[in-house]
Amino acid sequence: MRAKITMVLYVVYRAPVESTHRSAIPNRLKELGCQQLHRAFWKIDEKKAHRVLKVLENNQPILLRRLREIKNPQLARKKEFTGFGSLVLVMFKLPKDANREKVKNFLRRAPCIRLRRSVYAFCQKHRFYDKEQKLVDALKFANFIRSLQGEVKIISRVVIVNRESAKRLLQETIEHVEKEVVKIVESCKEIYMKVRDGNDLVLLRDRFSRIRKRLSVLKKVAAFYEGWLKIDLSKKLMRAYHALRKVNSIIQRKQI
Repeated sequence: MRAKITMVLYVVYRAPVESTHRSAIPNRLKELGCQQLHRAFWKIDEKKAHRVLKVLENNQPILLRRLREIKNPQLARKKEFTGFGSLVLVMFKLPKDANREKVKNFLRRAPCIRLRRSVYAFCQKHRFYDKEQKLVDALKFANFIRSLQGEVKIISRVVIVNRESAKRLLQETIEHVEKEVVKIVESCKEIYMKVRDGNDLVLLRDRFSRIRKRLSVLKKVAAFYEGWLKIDLSKKLMRAYHALRKVNSIIQRKQI
């Protein structure tokens, strides 16, 4: 009889806040024979997966497996989300003097899943990306990090094994879109007040133009999530549309 092939898995976790626990976890994982690939991202033996998850139970562990084939996102019979399908993981480390705000702004155009700080998962299926190529995929993001002299590691055809982690990450992704909407709405409120109070209209129009572009990008990202994960984000975006219309209206009145 053939010996059973042991699958190699990966695990990524959120590092604890307390510094003492941060050093304890890597030591325990090394004792289990795990191999550190990037900060809180480790290669583990399938036979030891249960013990590894026990060590990381308070750190939101995400168990991953690499497949030969590309897997589609999963929906249960009741249209309940159960998985992201095949993902491309991008892990990176920036130099100390890197402009992190620039990375943050670049990620606004990236419809991805944040697994933890400096580890992002992108959809493996290229058909979801826009033809104009305005959105950022895994390769674009990796090349961008390299342009900042950062270190990059890429693993493709990876799926999330534990369903609860997938559901949590989906909720975090939705909340990320909601936070972007809130930021746009708050910026619109501030511009509206300043226009109403007679501040420099030229400067405010320029700022408003940037906010409109930001919403345009968010709309494309949301459309990608809708196609990929079958989630409807249109109602969440509506608040931002209303806020922009209100600002546009007062700017038009002030110009008359």
